[in-house]
Amino acid sequence: MQHSYLTAFVFAFLSIRAAAQDVSSVIRAERSFAAHAVQHGVRSAFLAYTDSTAVAMDNGQYENALAQWRQRPESDIQLIWGPQYAGASGDGASGFTTGPYYMKHPGTDTLLLAGQYTTFWVRGLSGDWKYLIDFGIRFPKRLYADPPPNPITVSLTPDPQATPNKAEETFLQNYRTAGKAAYEGVLDEHSWLNLERHVPVSKADRFLELIGRMPVAPEFRPVGSFLSAAKDLAYVYGDVLYVGRKAHYLRIWGHSPAGWKVLVQVMH
Repeated sequence: MQHSYLTAFVFAFLSIRAAAQDVSSVIRAERSFAAHAVQHGVRSAFLAYTDSTAVAMDNGQYENALAQWRQRPESDIQLIWGPQYAGASGDGASGFTTGPYYMKHPGTDTLLLAGQYTTFWVRGLSGDWKYLIDFGIRFPKRLYADPPPNPITVSLTPDPQATPNKAEETFLQNYRTAGKAAYEGVLDEHSWLNLERHVPVSKADRFLELIGRMPVAPEFRPVGSFLSAAKDLAYVYGDVLYVGRKAHYLRIWGHSPAGWKVLVQVMH
């Protein structure tokens, strides 16, 4: 019996250690991406770090992000960003980061605009990280603040019964009847809400307070999804319908002992 407990303890310890290393790898990839943008230009950085299947969401449309960047011209505008919150799947093959960004002209300190990015990463067979989706919001540039040196990280546990849309479908079923109150069961201490024109917030109470400011509960229509091979990390993206207008959303889900939780929600 003692041997069984010891084996379980060692396995859990090694799993936690591996997860921490995977999160560090995702954070390094994000920082390398940002450094490439400063040293070689924004277009070069996105061409180097965009997966061939990555999705771009813009004006109600969904396009191949790599093809989109290939068509864009070079620019000397600088894009500066860094991770503030991050997580990785237990198999070390996928992860996410979110954090603040700003744009400026070279040699100046005046911000052109500021906001919050969210990136979902996958690691290829060669070990290189590429992003599958990169989705941002803007907020008043006067409210920009640099990210902390050490991002907050989240630990995940597998759900053997998971399917790509499991968490999203369950949430939306509750949401259609309970409205914004449905969020109360899927938030945790680090749930992050990036809402266009608002400074991002984290933690369940602040998430609920900000989402509660919306005059009506928007309608979500999923378009695509992803589930990690470890069945502990997922995302769903699609259309979000406000009164009179259509926009996009991204919801990143993570599985914990308390069930599936919203790690990051982006609404543009």
